[in-house]
Amino acid sequence: MHWRIPATLGLLTGLMAPAALAGDFDLPPDVGLGPMDVADTATDPEAEAPPARSDTLVLEGRFTRAEPRRGDAQQSFRLSAQWMGSAALGRDLALRFNLRGRATRTAGESFVFDEDVRFDVQELALNWQARPGLSFDLGRVNLRNGVAQGFNPTDWFKADSLVTSDSADPGDRRLERLGTLMIAGQSSLWADLLSFGYRPRITASGYDALAGHDVYGLNLDRTNPSEAVFLKYAPATGDNINLTASLLVEDGNPGAGLEISGAIGQHLVLYAEMFSQKRLSLAAAGMPGGSAGLRDDLGADEGRGWRHQAALGGTWALPETIVGARDISVSLEYHYNGAGLSARQLQALAGAAGADLGQAGALRGFAATRQEPLAREQIFTRVAWNDLWNDADLSLIGFYVPADHSGLVQISAAFPLNDNAEISLRASRSFGDDTSAYGANPSRTTAQVVYRYTF
Repeated sequence: MHWRIPATLGLLTGLMAPAALAGDFDLPPDVGLGPMDVADTATDPEAEAPPARSDTLVLEGRFTRAEPRRGDAQQSFRLSAQWMGSAALGRDLALRFNLRGRATRTAGESFVFDEDVRFDVQELALNWQARPGLSFDLGRVNLRNGVAQGFNPTDWFKADSLVTSDSADPGDRRLERLGTLMIAGQSSLWADLLSFGYRPRITASGYDALAGHDVYGLNLDRTNPSEAVFLKYAPATGDNINLTASLLVEDGNPGAGLEISGAIGQHLVLYAEMFSQKRLSLAAAGMPGGSAGLRDDLGADEGRGWRHQAALGGTWALPETIVGARDISVSLEYHYNGAGLSARQLQALAGAAGADLGQAGALRGFAATRQEPLAREQIFTRVAWNDLWNDADLSLIGFYVPADHSGLVQISAAFPLNDNAEISLRASRSFGDDTSAYGANPSRTTAQVVYRYTF
């Protein structure tokens, strides 16, 4: 369970700390020597040097059973080892890493080493503390932007980045993705924070080691498909409100974003996240063919234009007067994706027939790869119950598209066995017509059992 939203104001506002606005709020707290960590020692010449190495090794076994919309159920087992942390290379220089090896065995299929074994470099970057208040990262960096939980319009580099897709929870997926090769920096301007960076475009073939080479391919063609420059500014706004403004230029196409969050009273946090960019719609970018009628209905031949995205929501930590000492929170969000399909366009996509069926599937797959809602509007909710029994946690999330009454529900539970071992359970189900936004998912239901041991 990666998202814990406690029922106290101090920890609620932790969701909105400057580190979160810088894009690193959901990293494990004991992993890595990020810019903030190194800066603390760099300001004091008498401070102790950072430890030579701080790392964590996680071994995991995961059994999955998936029932597709058509056909027989599929079962698989994956064994993985993930090593993450940092190593000091000097007083002002550190190496941050997140490496994972995994092997998958699917029932009824032969095990092929080149296809079923992977080594993933999720993050590998140098961090240099140039001076107090100024640091740089160079390498594969997992930049995570945004304050919302179900959809992050300002999280620019999430497209085609997933290593695995075990969970439908965007909070989990932010941890299960490949970083982007970039040079990035952070600078403190008194109490304000300025972040900036450059992502180069990398072209590589499917058999190149920089791309999807067997076993150890870096997939840089996926994480660096375009050239991009970004700038983020988080001014000091007080204790209860946090604000971040951002600019992105991707292959010459500009975009601008805004994130704002604030605490109201003792139990409520409201937040909003918006991004506008000159870009193609999902239909124009993700449907290469199709009949003239379908393309016209979906606007697939439209050029680049300003398209807007937004996530508006809040999290309410239920007070003790309602739930006693229980730690329960409820989140609700409205998502708008101007690059997605309207109700009329979703109906046109659902009516695709013949040769257009393949194009409809390509569009749905493209939206999933981009990690953007296919529908123009959807609702997201999360219910989290922490420490419901001893240290066990329970989480329920749901997506719902009003235009076609489709959606997805996922429930997860984690049960610590001791300080190192944990068993977790997860189940999800999509609902709606087979041609709807969520009902067309290849898997109707999934169930997972995970054993995780952390050293």
